[in-house]
Amino acid sequence: MKSGLMFSNLSKYMNEKFLRKHSTFNIYTKNQNYIAKVFSIYSIGIDTEEKNIKCLSFDEEIEYYKNSSKYFIDNIGEIKKIVKLSTCSYLNNQTTPTNQRYFLVASLENID
Repeated sequence: MKSGLMFSNLSKYMNEKFLRKHSTFNIYTKNQNYIAKVFSIYSIGIDTEEKNIKCLSFDEEIEYYKNSSKYFIDNIGEIKKIVKLSTCSYLNNQTTPTNQRYFLVASLENID
C-alpha cells in the first residue's frame, strides 16, 4: 500500500474521459450481484469527509455526494443503495499518501 499501487486505479476516475468510459461496473457477492453506476467522484481530507457526513440522513448524503462530485454525472434514477469506495490520494505528493482521499460513490441495482 505504501507504494500507492494497491487501489491506484481508483484515482483514474478523477479524469473525466476515464470516468465517462467506465461509469458502470459490476459487484459480485455471495448473496446478490449488482451493477454499480458511478454518480460522484471527488477528493477531500478524510477528517473533513467524516465530519461532513456524520449527521446526514441517507437522502442528505446522496445530495452531498452529488454536490461534491468533480463532474456532473446524470446516469442514475432513484437511489436506494450505494457503495462508496476510497483510497489514499497522492494529489500533492507522488510518493507519500496525504490526508486527502479519493472517493467514488455509485448507486447499486440488483442484477437478476
